[in-house]
Amino acid sequence: MTALSIMQLVPEAVGYQAGGSIEYLGRDITRLSETDKRRLRGGQLAMIFQEPMTALNPVLSVGFQLVESLRQHRQQTPDEARQRAIALLGQVNIPDPVKRFDEYPHQLSGGMKQRVMIAMAMAGDPRLLIADEPTTALDVTIQAQIL
Repeated sequence: MTALSIMQLVPEAVGYQAGGSIEYLGRDITRLSETDKRRLRGGQLAMIFQEPMTALNPVLSVGFQLVESLRQHRQQTPDEARQRAIALLGQVNIPDPVKRFDEYPHQLSGGMKQRVMIAMAMAGDPRLLIADEPTTALDVTIQAQIL
């Protein structure tokens, strides 16, 4: 819950008001507009979610989801974003990243899905990376390589 709060992803409950502030680089991010929050997420702040099954869109390929993030936060051309996405998949030890780029989440193991989430979080080169149990579903060898 803390990680989601920092990322400003907790919906406001009707009749409930939380207090406090979250300071990042001298700014209270709880007071930012939705547009500014979107700019901040992915580019400045990123999060590796604990459960990749619910974070990845099952009807979009892994590559499409990575490219979408890269184009949003790094203003890359489609070809540049594709090349960077494949490189990111390789960096998190996804075997045969060119093939995996075109696959859908259901075609990947739990550990591969978690590594895709790590690649997506790294896509925007964030200054702050928040990790909610990032090595969940990874075997010990892969855990050591990722960390």
